[in-house]
Amino acid sequence: MQQTTPRRGRPRPTETIERDNQIHALLVDGALSRGQIAQETGLTADLVHLALRRLQRDDRVRQCLQHGVIVWSVADGTPCP
Repeated sequence: MQQTTPRRGRPRPTETIERDNQIHALLVDGALSRGQIAQETGLTADLVHLALRRLQRDDRVRQCLQHGVIVWSVADGTPCP
């Protein structure tokens, strides 16, 4: 049986979870830069940054380099687009 350490702090608000899921769903359709994600969602760059870091920490997204631009993609085990 695998033991996990409990997460510290309070649970994430529903709004935060929904925002993270919305961004993840966008990335399922293809890699996007942080600015493109902000434009598509109407969120500020800061909120997008925080959401991407949470998703990256949870191994749901990854950074890729595409034509000299950092883009975000779903962490599905395939090579970066």
